[in-house]
Amino acid sequence: MNESLADACALIQSPFITLASGAVSRLPETPEQAEAWHQWSAAEIDALTLAYAARRPLLVRGEPGTGKTQLARAAAVHLGWKLHVETIQPRFEPGDLVARFDAVRRLADAQAGERVLDDRHYWRPGVLWLAFGWRSAQDFLPVGEREVKAKAEKGERDENDEQDEKGEKHEKDERGEPRGHVVLIDEIDKADSDLPNSLLEVLAQRSFRVPPLAEPVGGPRVQAPLIVITTNEERELPAAFLRRCIVLTLQADPRLSYRDWLLARGRAHFARLPDGAREELLADDMLALAADQLVRDRAAVSAAGLPPPGLAEYLDLLYAVRELLPDDGVAQRAWLRRLSAYAYLKHATGDGLPAEASQARTPLPAAAGASAAQPATGETATAQPTA
Repeated sequence: MNESLADACALIQSPFITLASGAVSRLPETPEQAEAWHQWSAAEIDALTLAYAARRPLLVRGEPGTGKTQLARAAAVHLGWKLHVETIQPRFEPGDLVARFDAVRRLADAQAGERVLDDRHYWRPGVLWLAFGWRSAQDFLPVGEREVKAKAEKGERDENDEQDEKGEKHEKDERGEPRGHVVLIDEIDKADSDLPNSLLEVLAQRSFRVPPLAEPVGGPRVQAPLIVITTNEERELPAAFLRRCIVLTLQADPRLSYRDWLLARGRAHFARLPDGAREELLADDMLALAADQLVRDRAAVSAAGLPPPGLAEYLDLLYAVRELLPDDGVAQRAWLRRLSAYAYLKHATGDGLPAEASQARTPLPAAAGASAAQPATGETATAQPTA
């Protein structure tokens, strides 16, 4: 980095500018997610910096397993903001991002003989309502999820006050509210085009109305959440929607071989960290053996014209071996060879697979990964953020 660029970086008002390409961040365990590690790339840092400053959603593209979903979690941890996650399903209704009306529960109450049915009791906030109107949404949450708000209103604080009802940690302001919000809308391409189209007005106005409230949610005085949207490219997204997004494509670093890129990602999860924050979890030759096997299986599956395994399968196998045998390197290598076919090769034999791409293939010898002596350098993903 030249001197003038370094001076400019020092002046940039972005919380992401303090991150360094290649740095590894710990993502603490929550009741819903296991502890994980995220290695930052220059592309991720730049795209998040632009999305944060432009107040535009970040659309993250890339094949499964490149870390699209984890990026939102890593951003929330870095910012100290609360993360709200909505995974899109084929029958997802666009309005569900704002609020859901629980008609089934209302019907059940009516059939049970409830005499007074107040519709306000059956609304549940969606991720956008929580992010744009945290305080107004609290009255519509289940009673057990209002404890944090009730405690804050009473002026009570204790040693666990930085945790919300799900055990997730995020910073709070003087009113006991999260200092900011990160919204993850995962796999938006699974929904009809109505969903991204319905987001256009919210993205443009940064406010919306919900039936149980007289006043709109959001507005120019509300701190805008960071919205991260992922797609696996199963369905083309509307052009008007893309124009309102910052776009980041995650992919293997073209400056590295695919094997070395896998190793770099594996080391982010399992190698000893330089600052001593984590001891070595798996030996380097284990990471290399798993990478060598994946590269071979990936080539065989690709040659058959089928979707190949990738980073997600690589990490799944390594985490499984670590879980089974935390401290026995010899046994780890044996079990990695034994289990790799079931992690990497997922297509039926009727798909016309050659023998080397079937689960009956012979695994690489245990010594195959022993040549990985020096850590690969470079970033884990590369891309050009576009508006």
